[in-house]
Amino acid sequence: MSNRSGQMVPHFDRLPEPKQIGQMATWLAQAGLESLELSNEAAGLKLRICVGQTASGATAPDAPTAAQPDTSAGLVAVKTPYFGHLCLIHPQRDSAFSPVGAKVAQGDIVALLTLDSLQLPVRAPVAGTVATVTGQAGALVGYGTTIMQIQPD
Repeated sequence: MSNRSGQMVPHFDRLPEPKQIGQMATWLAQAGLESLELSNEAAGLKLRICVGQTASGATAPDAPTAAQPDTSAGLVAVKTPYFGHLCLIHPQRDSAFSPVGAKVAQGDIVALLTLDSLQLPVRAPVAGTVATVTGQAGALVGYGTTIMQIQPD
């Protein structure tokens, strides 16, 4: 999807269904964002979603968790908290955030998601060693995409 200027933007020619708005609100809260505004002046549409931050990291009942253990190998998946282009290289150091074999602490930034000028961190859900990196640098990834796996300490 692109607009006339070639930028990647979603089409907004009708209001989303209430269930879709609820899902967007869940994604916003999980990404740590407070609001989202969509507008289409030509169609006379404007949608603004504002969310409050949940207390002590609580999530919506049907929301996927950030870490899904892989019981067969004892690995924990690192999943994207939002959508965007995956950045595995630190933009200021020209080195990988967390290559295979790197030790990470819980909460460390292991990648970034970029959407236009917005950059959101992808954080390690557990402390351990990066076992695999499955995400492709520059790829457009969706919410909840597994980009790497960590072997917990």
